[in-house]
Amino acid sequence: MDFPSLWKRGIRALLLDLDNTLCLWRTGEFPESAVRLLRRLQAQGFRLAVLTNARLPRDSPVRVALAVLGIPLFERAKKPLPFRFRRALRHLGANAKEAAVIGDQLLTDVLGGKLAGLHTVLVPPLSPREARRTKVNRALERLLGRRL
Repeated sequence: MDFPSLWKRGIRALLLDLDNTLCLWRTGEFPESAVRLLRRLQAQGFRLAVLTNARLPRDSPVRVALAVLGIPLFERAKKPLPFRFRRALRHLGANAKEAAVIGDQLLTDVLGGKLAGLHTVLVPPLSPREARRTKVNRALERLLGRRL
C-alpha cells in the first residue's frame, strides 16, 4: 500500500476495514503487524478509524488494541450504507475529500466509501477464510469485475 502517495493526494484520514484487511476473520486476535502499521500511519499524521459490520466482544483483543492506540472503532457499520462512514469522518474532524476507505470487499467497503463520497482503495483479503455471505459477495465481485 502506497501511503505516501495518498498523503500527496491530500488524504489525511483513513477509514479501515477490519476483517481480512487488518486482521483475520473471527480469530479474535489483533496481530502485532497491524499494530505496527497503525502506529506508523499515526506517526505519518494520518487520522484513523476502523469500521466493521461485526460486533466484537467487550474483551476483544481488537477492541483493546485499538483503544490503546486511540483509534475509534465503529461496529455494526451496516456497510455499504454510508452513514457510519460519515459518522467516522465527523469523529475524526475530516471531510470526504481528505479521506479514503481501505478494505478488501468491493460490495461493502468500496461501495460504501463511494456512496459516502470518499476515495477508495481495494486491497486483497488476508485470507480465503471468511463468512458465508462474504463468499457470496466475492462471487458477485468476480461477476462484476474486481478491478476498479
